[in-house]
Amino acid sequence: MGRTIRILTLLICVVAACCLLAGCSDKSKDADATVSTTQKEAASEDTADDKATQDQASQEAAKESLEEDDYTEGLGDTFSGDTDSPDNDRTKASEEEEEAKNEDKDVDLILFMGQSNMSGAGGDASIAPHVPEEAGMEFRAISDPTRLYPITEPFGINENNPTGLYEYPGAKKGSLVSAFVNEYHKLTGRRVVAVSISMGATDMNKWITPGAAEDVKQRFSSAVSYLKDNGYKIGHMYALWLHGESDALGGTDPDVYKTCLDDVMRPLFIGGVRKVFIITPGRTIDYKDIFNNIVKVQKEICAESDYYALATTALTKVSTEYMLDQYHYNQHVLNMIGIESAKAVAYYTEHNVEKIIYDYREHKDIIPDGVDPDSQEKEDHIHFDDININELY
Repeated sequence: MGRTIRILTLLICVVAACCLLAGCSDKSKDADATVSTTQKEAASEDTADDKATQDQASQEAAKESLEEDDYTEGLGDTFSGDTDSPDNDRTKASEEEEEAKNEDKDVDLILFMGQSNMSGAGGDASIAPHVPEEAGMEFRAISDPTRLYPITEPFGINENNPTGLYEYPGAKKGSLVSAFVNEYHKLTGRRVVAVSISMGATDMNKWITPGAAEDVKQRFSSAVSYLKDNGYKIGHMYALWLHGESDALGGTDPDVYKTCLDDVMRPLFIGGVRKVFIITPGRTIDYKDIFNNIVKVQKEICAESDYYALATTALTKVSTEYMLDQYHYNQHVLNMIGIESAKAVAYYTEHNVEKIIYDYREHKDIIPDGVDPDSQEKEDHIHFDDININELY
């Protein structure tokens, strides 16, 4: 019995010793794990610190590089310098296209009005100059008021209104319009929108009829509406008037002519036309001075009213060798008159002052009211005896 008790006591001691050893072993493992985790965290923190230090060093180096290369200060949203980026090229191209588009939309509206020599009854389209689109375009108020067309000769050939102004087939052969538009654009840099409002063999009795008067007004208002509705900016509005032969031949009283001209033009002035420039008629083959009374009253109108101005009197001096028949001038003369009249209109556009015009009948300068004779550089007038119009124009 005593022996059994001793054996049990010994076993209990052995078991206790074993348990004690096992517990120490687990604590050692936990301690090792704790040490390992702490070491890893410390290593990770060291790595992060090293990376942050490296990033800061890189940024400082990049900044120094930018300063050394003299780049515009600022980065990101605040950068204001030019780059070679393709996006930047596209932006510049877009801006240039928009600027060119805006220039194309800035125009001067000019109405070409009168009778057969304005229509170009003696002209020749093949001799008229080409008009580039940047110089001018035609608005066809009668045949197609939905767009602009390149200016071609015969100008206004299809602009016939049966209830207003119309030409018989083939009456328009080539006009002064193309030469005018080219010269005006050359002198001002401005683009013209041209409108045809002419009919041959028409005295004032025709122009003041309700049909013709309404036609004039509608052609003008249609052009203005089209341009405004399509984003065009109208800088100046003028009319160029070459008329009076029929009234002179028919004996129209000069005062009646003056009153009728105002009646024809009044709706245009109300609508914004600033000035009517008058080309005085010339002569017939048989009679040199047959248009004198009408020419005289046209000069008076220009002297008395700020709404009218002389464009040129050069037709007075053109000899009959340049006429195709009793009343009509050839294309070379029309080219010359287009250029000369454009100079007067362009001068007004550029200076807001009427140009001093040479009177080829009276052989003297015509000084517009309020203009200092010494304020303008006088152009040498055309010496018709010394030139061949057919070769020069």
